[in-house]
Amino acid sequence: METEKIEIEKIETEKTEIEKIETQNIETEKMEMQNRARQNENKRKIIFDCDNTMGIPGCDMDDGLCLLYLLGREDIELLAVSASFGNNRTKVVYENTRTMLRERNREDIPLWLGGLKPEDWDSESSRNLVKLARAYPHEIDLIVTGSLTNIAGAFVLDPEFFCLIKGIYFMGGITAPLIFEKKEMKELNFSVDYKASTLVLQNGENLHIITGNACLAVMTSYSDFKERLENSSIGQYILKKESDWFAYNDREYGIKGFYNWDMTTVLYYFYPELFFRKKKKILITEENLKTGFLEEYLKTGFIEEYLEIGYPEENLKAGYPEEKVLGRELYFGEIKEKEEVKRKMLEAFA
Repeated sequence: METEKIEIEKIETEKTEIEKIETQNIETEKMEMQNRARQNENKRKIIFDCDNTMGIPGCDMDDGLCLLYLLGREDIELLAVSASFGNNRTKVVYENTRTMLRERNREDIPLWLGGLKPEDWDSESSRNLVKLARAYPHEIDLIVTGSLTNIAGAFVLDPEFFCLIKGIYFMGGITAPLIFEKKEMKELNFSVDYKASTLVLQNGENLHIITGNACLAVMTSYSDFKERLENSSIGQYILKKESDWFAYNDREYGIKGFYNWDMTTVLYYFYPELFFRKKKKILITEENLKTGFLEEYLKTGFIEEYLEIGYPEENLKAGYPEEKVLGRELYFGEIKEKEEVKRKMLEAFA
């Protein structure tokens, strides 16, 4: 009996010790969470919605560069990455991004599967966009470098969504055809789901756009790219992923280098002083957005001014309907400091 009593007391003591340790662990974890919360309190909150195909043959690499850049910034809180379609199918983008997050040891970042096709409004991405917008009202910026399906889906699910978002930064749209040596490059991001783009651009608030035309101000050659990147581990990671991308651009379009479309948008977000920011009134119609075309409204009485900036004279002579005087005001970024933008595109990975 005495032996049994000793054993029971021993078990009780061990249980008490375990409970103490568990309580200490819980308190430690709570303190760590509180410390992280305090550290993140003043950080910009960002959700990155993208069609990342970095490393997939024949597909763009710039979404992947944006992802790596955002992962490397310690002054932001990257709340989530949302997969969209555009450069490839959504599931391909999702799996490719999941692989990259694993390879960079950043599986702590939530990854969401977005809409699988145009007008696929109800997806994991759109639902979670609404949840986080409600959790952090007026605190979240969205950086969007693929189709606008997930963003439109969030608005369809919650008509107050745009009122809750701090700002949205897009790479997409054209103001004139993108003509290169071998052929024209068709606009993708706004046209691939033009109904989503129409919903977002007609209803969103604090919208900032870097068009394809704006990105043409800075081109990076392969020699510059390789020279800057080959001496760092992340640079070597990028070079292994994209060994054929520059050759592809030359084969397909005759481009002797690389226009870093999506990174231009990210740099506009972080370094607005390197860009001109212009507010323009844009005619938002499904017909225009089928080709990603962003048509500026004409102001009555300023025909000479519009001729100077390149509007076709026959269009001006034909006249425009009265409603085109109204327009939707959007912000457009245009590169001001070309060399500094080019330098910043590469220095993060050097």
